[in-house]
Amino acid sequence: MTKPKIFDEAFHFRARGGTKARLDALRGDMRQGDFVRLLLEEALERREKKARRPE
Repeated sequence: MTKPKIFDEAFHFRARGGTKARLDALRGDMRQGDFVRLLLEEALERREKKARRPE
């Protein structure tokens, strides 16, 4: 029996030089993919919250 896939979308992107080193410095023991996923989810939540606010 295979494990159910929780994350089924893959993103591949180019980033500014030094980005990987910055991520590595902040993520500690967390796996790189998990850390980047967390950063992306947090950023999306902030943007969505900001978009819902009336100006």
